[in-house]
Amino acid sequence: MKLRLSCLLVLILASACAPSVGYGEIVAATSAEEPSPTSAAAPREVPLETHTGTGSGEFATSWPADQLGFFTFDCPKCSSNVIIDTDGGEHGLVNAIGAYKGTTWLNTDPDRPVTRVTVHANAPWTATIQDYRSLPTASVGQPASGKGDAVLRLPEGATHIHLTVKTRGSTALWVMSPEQHDLLVNQIGDLQVERNVRGPAYLRVDGYEASWTLTPS
Repeated sequence: MKLRLSCLLVLILASACAPSVGYGEIVAATSAEEPSPTSAAAPREVPLETHTGTGSGEFATSWPADQLGFFTFDCPKCSSNVIIDTDGGEHGLVNAIGAYKGTTWLNTDPDRPVTRVTVHANAPWTATIQDYRSLPTASVGQPASGKGDAVLRLPEGATHIHLTVKTRGSTALWVMSPEQHDLLVNQIGDLQVERNVRGPAYLRVDGYEASWTLTPS
């Protein structure tokens, strides 16, 4: 029994450190609401960056150092490891096996801006970096549903969220706002949880093969 408990603790700690993977298709509608600052400077409109390639490689980005970016990677025909790293403050943006599509954030540390992105893949891929306008909004009183890795905007006025997940793997939920940058949920298997979260904020869902619904109130 002690051995089993030790193994479970190791698994939970490992899942908290490792990035989750999955498909990041969002079923929520977008909104024109402006978010509050989450980095050194107030959010502003930044032109879309699109990079394409086949197999492993590296590309440079000119994304502004003081602006939070939202990174989407799409490799529908990948059949082996898919690993994405940067030279900035984040590591392991993607760590998957097989076909992948998902969204996460980058450039969270203005002192370590991202200038290069390294891709390990075995098929054609597309990577985009976009500003806050690309994100769907989880509107108060309306459920937002999706599958896998995704980032959503929580509007002003929201104070609470309810998250339901169906998965055999692990799910993490992060929040980023001017007052908060925390891990709200880190659990294995199906779950239903409620958390106090004040908008405006960004919410990031990490979950390998997880189908989820998030409802703000």
